[in-house]
Amino acid sequence: MTPQDQKAPDRIVALTEIWREVLGNPTLDENSDLFDNGGSSLHVLQITGKIHDFLGIDVKLRHVFSNTSPRSLSDFLESEGCNYLTPGGN
Repeated sequence: MTPQDQKAPDRIVALTEIWREVLGNPTLDENSDLFDNGGSSLHVLQITGKIHDFLGIDVKLRHVFSNTSPRSLSDFLESEGCNYLTPGGN
């Protein structure tokens, strides 16, 4: 499956796993707020890097600051057309 074919439920699952990994909390769900669960600006940086690495999506830091749960970020990405990157970078 290419990133362009990725459906919102799959993206939500992937983002939730990224939240869990970065915050070190396996109990987080799709509605878990980053900052309510101990997140910081450093975590936002880590999250954007993992999203780029695993999903091939270029997410700006401000978008994670504004959309602090996996579901809200997924909804935002859906509304923006996901801004996918091509394999290899640019």
